[in-house]
Parts: sequence; structure tokens; C-alpha cells
Amino acid sequence: MSSSDAGLEEGPELSITLTLRMLMHGKEVGSIIGKKGETVKRIREQSSARITISEGSCPERITTITGSTAAVFHAVSMIAFKLDEDLCAAPANGGSVSRPPVTLRLVIPASQCGSLIGK
Repeated sequence: MSSSDAGLEEGPELSITLTLRMLMHGKEVGSIIGKKGETVKRIREQSSARITISEGSCPERITTITGSTAAVFHAVSMIAFKLDEDLCAAPANGGSVSRPPVTLRLVIPASQCGSLIGK
């Protein structure tokens, strides 16, 4: 599928700043942050997106990704790849490998749900 098939025009990028918020478990956040913050730093540099992770010791934290649509897409792709990579590296309990799917939960304001759902 080409980018034009997906409804994306090739050419100059629109000057839209997109903010995406995801609710993530502490273990997932730890995977994204990496040792001494190296993983999140690399994702920030390679995607050009601004990535912040809420503070706290609660079981779930909010990861906010802001930037152009291309930068946010690249950052989310890198995050999903990192989570999948860590799942594959986890030791299997038993002979058969049954990996749970990588699930990213979006936090969407109620005021924007209608435009997301549509008619």
C-alpha cells in the first residue's frame, strides 16, 4: 500500500502539530525509557518528536508524544517495535511460546471522541 493509498498526500507536510497520549503500565514505560533514559533519548532524536512520561510510582503512567504527524508516527512505530522486541526477548515459561499482543491504550478527551468515531 503506498502512502497515497492510505489517504496521505506526498509533498510538503501540513503544519499540524499532533499530540498523542497513551496509558502504559510501569513495565512498558521502563522498557521505553531504557537504562539511564537512553532508549527514550534515541527515540526522541530519531523521530524529532517531543516525548514526555508522567512522573510517579503508580501502576500506570501517561506517555505524551507531540510533533508533526510524521514525527509522531515514527515515534509510535519505534515504541511499538521496542515493546515487541522486549516481548520476544522475555524467557518463555514452558515449551510453547504464547506471546500476548502489544496493546497501546490511547487517552482521548471526551470533546474529541465524536470526531474520532464519526457518524
